[in-house]
Amino acid sequence: MRHAFHLVASILMWILFGWYWYLVMQRQVSAGSLRAVGLLLLVSLLGLLGTMAWVAHNKRLAARNRRRGSPPPVSEALTTDHIGRPLAGTDAVALKSAKVVVVSVDAEGRKVLAAAQGVRD
Repeated sequence: MRHAFHLVASILMWILFGWYWYLVMQRQVSAGSLRAVGLLLLVSLLGLLGTMAWVAHNKRLAARNRRRGSPPPVSEALTTDHIGRPLAGTDAVALKSAKVVVVSVDAEGRKVLAAAQGVRD
């Protein structure tokens, strides 16, 4: 659906572009028109130069191999949750393969994570 919307919007924009060119071609060329065309060329040239500079910058970064390294390994030891609360009874391998994880709180106020037993698909 999104692709179809983009296609229709693009076609309508090209029709609008053609209509405006038709209107422009009906008028006499004046000094104001020449200034507008010159400004349009200047903005287009600046956009092109800016894009080329950005691509060159990214190529230099890639040549230094800054973005190609693997991310640092993540510790599998689960001792706290994301906001620092203590966890108990965590077996990372069992939790990763479990279809259902049961979260409860023990008497000491710690979160207890356990793989649910006997859960069907």
